[in-house]
Amino acid sequence: MSNGFYYRDERLFCDAVDLNELAGTTNGPFYVYSKFELGQNLNSIKAAAQGFNFIPCYAVKANYNPQLLKIIASSGFGADVVSAGELYFAQKAGFPNEKIVFAGVGKTAAELELAISSGIHSLNIESAAELELAGQIAQRLQRRVNIALRINPDIRVDTHEYITTALHSNKFGIPVEEALLYYRKLKSHPWLNPAGVHVHIGSQITDVQPFRKAADELNHFVAELESMGIGLDFIDLGGGIGINYQHRFDAPNTDAQHLHEILSSYLNTLQPKGKAVLAELGRAIIGNTGLLISRVLYKKQTPVKNFTIVDAGMNNLIRPSLYRAWHEIVPLVKRSGPKMMSDIVGPVCESGDYFAKDRETEMLESGDFIAIGGAGAYGQSLSSHYNLRPRLAEFLIDGNQIIPIARELSIRELAAQYEW
Repeated sequence: MSNGFYYRDERLFCDAVDLNELAGTTNGPFYVYSKFELGQNLNSIKAAAQGFNFIPCYAVKANYNPQLLKIIASSGFGADVVSAGELYFAQKAGFPNEKIVFAGVGKTAAELELAISSGIHSLNIESAAELELAGQIAQRLQRRVNIALRINPDIRVDTHEYITTALHSNKFGIPVEEALLYYRKLKSHPWLNPAGVHVHIGSQITDVQPFRKAADELNHFVAELESMGIGLDFIDLGGGIGINYQHRFDAPNTDAQHLHEILSSYLNTLQPKGKAVLAELGRAIIGNTGLLISRVLYKKQTPVKNFTIVDAGMNNLIRPSLYRAWHEIVPLVKRSGPKMMSDIVGPVCESGDYFAKDRETEMLESGDFIAIGGAGAYGQSLSSHYNLRPRLAEFLIDGNQIIPIARELSIRELAAQYEW
């Protein structure tokens, strides 16, 4: 088996489980994950970094389901967190503190204190003001902390403007010349150890060239620091390696191979010369492992448009509405005959509630189930209760085992959190 998701006798399987049979036992839409796909991705990352002093860190923001976190932690990975909540989940799931990095442009004083007192691997610093506050907290706690300034190399990448992060027009990072001044001042700091440097150029990048350019920028930056007498212990490459959101179910899965090729090229261009190297990968680890399963409610025709209305909505998977992102959509059971063209939309009271525009699919009828691919990352983690709709159940498939890993959060449970 080369794919965790594949068709057999015109029926879509996850590992050894017929997804249409599983869907028939549920009350609404749900997420399903392939343990096989997850293992392939984790092994590909390890293989790409052979020969390097490498610490792969999973970006918890991509998907924070505890059972998935435990699998990743047990594979020897560290964690990349951007909030106190993510730090708590990472620690509870078994990621060792010495393999946790804390990133993010808006860390609060309480979050900095929690991170420093926990003895995590390092803080990624985004601004002069944050650097000053971290120093004050470290002094008060009498705890020396490793820091890496996040440099902004002004590299343009081919991705959605909302997920570019390394342009001077973005809120992230510190311009290179400014960062050099801060490192000079940090040489003798008693509590902040300038142990590393960090860069992250964006998300869903499928071309190797921007990563090679980032590696060249890092090589130049590290050389500048060394000329100032500052030797770093580690280099943090960030993340951003993209996945294939198209044509996954009728062709061999090449995501793990693509991940291996890009990461290998990034590392070999970097040539870290004995320094430890970190990478913060989220989508590349978890994105292709998950599907959102939804049922067709109605077919609707207007004078200008056909609609396929399903029971999942933008509150469950917002990427198409937020980024105009393309996700493959296929039926759980194929039927022969003519195809259809329609907008595939949800029940939420927004015109932006859609999964696809003018998408050609096999003929769908009310009651049919569909799978929305590439939903393992930024699906459930970006979901909401908008229109007072419940959070979806999640299942992990391991061979022929169906393992519930999150139950649906009902509206009654949500209501219980409020004063009435």
